[in-house]
Formats: sequence, structure tokens, C-alpha cells
Amino acid sequence: MSAEAAFQSGVLAHLRSDAGVTAQLEARIFDQPKSGVRYPFLYLGRAISEAADASEARLIDLRQTLLIRGRRDDSETIKKALGAIRAALDAAPLELEAPYKAIHPRLVYADLFSTSDTRIVQGLARVRVMVHQV
Repeated sequence: MSAEAAFQSGVLAHLRSDAGVTAQLEARIFDQPKSGVRYPFLYLGRAISEAADASEARLIDLRQTLLIRGRRDDSETIKKALGAIRAALDAAPLELEAPYKAIHPRLVYADLFSTSDTRIVQGLARVRVMVHQV
């Protein structure tokens, strides 16, 4: 498994197990957008990874976008979900599948904006983490 796949699996499991996040999104946390799912729901967006090796340590600087799609009247729920994601990352260690370890995962950017479909709004959370290959 790649570091990127380990991180994506780990962050999805972490968010699915967090009471604050599930209070807002219930079980609607996916790796890819789903059709026919009740709003709001979260799915993985763009991921960027770059080698950041240092002093014989194998490190990857990884940035993962999380997207929350909802109807216009879901704006408050999405704002609460963005705050819950921040709290979830701060509250407990993020466990990754071996041989990877997450170092200081944190929410570095959050936004809520309208889409071209005026009935839909989207929340965006960008998570940054250093992944160490043990």
C-alpha cells in the first residue's frame, strides 16, 4: 500500500469514528462522491504528495482535500462539520496502516462556497500531514 492510500484510508476511518464528525454527517463519509446519497456528505478530493526526506528518514509531505457537498440550507451543518474535522484531527492520533506513521496531521484551510448550481454549497477542508515510512 502506498503512503497516499494509507493516509486516505486512515483519515476516512478516523473521521468515521469521531462522534463530532458523525453527529454532523452521520455515516456519509466516502472515498468518492456517491450519487443518490442524502446531503450533506463528505468525500475525498485532490491529493498532493511530495518527498520530504531528511536525515535518513523517509518522509512524505501530503495534502489531502476533503469536500463536503450539501444543499444551500445545509450551510450551518457544513460549517459545524468543518469545525468537527479540525477537532477530530487535534483530539486523537491518526493511525495509519504499517509501515506508515502520521506526523502532526492538521487542518490548514477550510472554506464554504457556492457552486455553479445555486442549490448546492460545498465545504472544503485541506488536511496536511507528514507521513513517515518506518
